[in-house]
Amino acid sequence: MQIENRNTGGNIRNKQSKKNLFKNFFLNQTGFLIILIIVLGAIVGLINPNFLEFQNFLNIIQQNVSLGIVAVGVGMLVITGNFDISVGTMMSFIGIVTAMIITYTENIPLAIVTGLMMGLVLGTINGIIVAKSKAASFIITLGLLLAYRGAAVVVSSGLHFPLYGKFNWIGQGKIGGVFPVPIMFFILVFILAYVILRFTKFGRMLYIIGGNEKAAFVSGINVDRYKIMTYGFSGLLVGLATLILLSRLGSAYPNTGERYALDSLAAVVVGGASLYGGKGSALSLLLGVLVFGLITNSLNLVNINPYWRDTVVGIVIIVAVIVGQLGSRRQT
Repeated sequence: MQIENRNTGGNIRNKQSKKNLFKNFFLNQTGFLIILIIVLGAIVGLINPNFLEFQNFLNIIQQNVSLGIVAVGVGMLVITGNFDISVGTMMSFIGIVTAMIITYTENIPLAIVTGLMMGLVLGTINGIIVAKSKAASFIITLGLLLAYRGAAVVVSSGLHFPLYGKFNWIGQGKIGGVFPVPIMFFILVFILAYVILRFTKFGRMLYIIGGNEKAAFVSGINVDRYKIMTYGFSGLLVGLATLILLSRLGSAYPNTGERYALDSLAAVVVGGASLYGGKGSALSLLLGVLVFGLITNSLNLVNINPYWRDTVVGIVIIVAVIVGQLGSRRQT
C-alpha cells in the first residue's frame, strides 16, 4: 500500500513538474517568441504554401537586415539602461552624405569608409553627451534626432540621390551567385553580439551597469567609458546598416531611416530586453527582429492591407511585454 502511495505521489510530482516546465517555457520571453513564430508560420503556411519556401525565408531576413543590425546596437544600449532614438535620422544623414560621395566622386571605397566612420563618430558624440551630461538618454537623443533630421535636409537641400546601380553589391550581391551578401553581414553581426554579451568582460559590464548603475560606479567601474563605447559601437552598426539599406534601395532620401528608431526599439522590447536595463540577449534580439519580418511578410502573403502592420506589431509588443512581466514575477 505504501509503495502504491509513493508511486502515486511520484506521478503527481512528475505531472506537476512537466506542467511547470511548460508554463516556465511559455512565460519565458524567448519561449513565447519561438511559439509565436511557429504558430504564425503554420497558420500562414496553410493559407499560402509559398510562405514555407526557403526563398521566402531568405527574403524575410534580407528585407530586415538593416533593422536587425540597428536593433543589435540599440539592444546593447538598452541592456545598459540607455536609449538612442536618434538612430533613424542618423541613418538618413549618413545615407545622404554617402550617396552624395558616390554621385559626385564615384569613389565607392571612400563612401563606405565615410559611412562607417560617420556612424562611429556620431554614435560616440551621442555617448559623450549622454554620459557627461548625466541627463536622461531618451531626452538627449530626442534632441539629437531633430538635429540629424535637420542636417540631412540641409545637406541634401531636400533632394534625393539615385545611385543608378553604382552601389549594388553590399545590399543586393550574392556570394557564389547563391548566398545574399546582406544576410552574411546579418549573421556576422549577431554572432559578434552573442560573443560580446556572453563571453567578454565588456558584455558583463553592460549587464552590471544596466542592473544598477550607481552600484557599478561605486564598485570602481568606469561607467561613462562603457556608455561611450557602447554608443560608439551602436553608431558603427548604424553606419553599416545604412550602407546595406542604401545599396538595397539604390537611392537616398532625407527621411530614408525615419522608421528605424522606433522599429528597432520595438524589436528589442519584443525580444525581451528590459527597458530598465540589465536584461537581454543576442538570441532574443534575433527573435524580435524575425517576428517583425514574419508579420510584414505574412500580411503580404495573405493579402491583408499592409497598413495593418503597425496595429499587429503594436498588439504583439503589448502581449510580449505582458508575458515578460509575468515571467519576471514567477522568477521572483
